[in-house]
Amino acid sequence: MKSAIFVGALAALAVGAALANEPTSTTASGGVTFKSLDANGDGRISQTEAQANPDLSAGFSTAVSDPNKGMTQAEFDAWSSSHQQGQTPPSQ
Repeated sequence: MKSAIFVGALAALAVGAALANEPTSTTASGGVTFKSLDANGDGRISQTEAQANPDLSAGFSTAVSDPNKGMTQAEFDAWSSSHQQGQTPPSQ
């Protein structure tokens, strides 16, 4: 009985450790993530939400296909990747 409990606890720890290493979102310069900027959790970063990151706010209109609809995860990933390399993302 004790060994079964021990094995179960060990398995739970292994699963917890594996989940802790899963990335939740792409991280931009300064450690900002899509999830942290999407304050209302609607799956898009609005122009207002982008103001939390001065670099993103400055390039927001060129990094998104439709500024009125906000920035998608894919657009954030592209912006983040090009921003980390010191490039300006192409206008879509």
